[in-house]
Amino acid sequence: MTAPLSKTALKTALALGAGLLSVASLAVALPSRAVNTESTMMAQVEPNQDNLQMQCPGSIGVNDVNFRVLYTREAGFSRIIFTRRSTGQTIAETTLSYDRTNAQGQGIWRGSVQGMADVTLVHLSNRAPQVGDQVSVGYDMQWGRGTCARSATPL
Repeated sequence: MTAPLSKTALKTALALGAGLLSVASLAVALPSRAVNTESTMMAQVEPNQDNLQMQCPGSIGVNDVNFRVLYTREAGFSRIIFTRRSTGQTIAETTLSYDRTNAQGQGIWRGSVQGMADVTLVHLSNRAPQVGDQVSVGYDMQWGRGTCARSATPL
């Protein structure tokens, strides 16, 4: 002997028989343990996956040195190029790797030039990098500052 059908189950059976049931009404008619089809169909989007590309030019007050930091959302502050301010000639280039955050919550990236000069970049904000942010760059124990701007050319 079978148990009698509930009113909801009876309505569902009648709707199925008449071919009138839509996906939305099925979710309502099913017991509470059913999967919510609306939430499983929404696309999951990774944060910070836009195509932001920035260059952060700046200078180190002594030693006639300018720098240009390259940033992409995908790689972060990934590369820095040092040039002679007076001639524009490239004097060094290195890749940077994320190290940690400091006590103020600012990101720190590190690299070295030919294993002889340490390079340190501090992102002077405790939020995700964006246009207008400042960076502090240490090269060969001298420090300078730069401001980030959107890059129009591919990095």
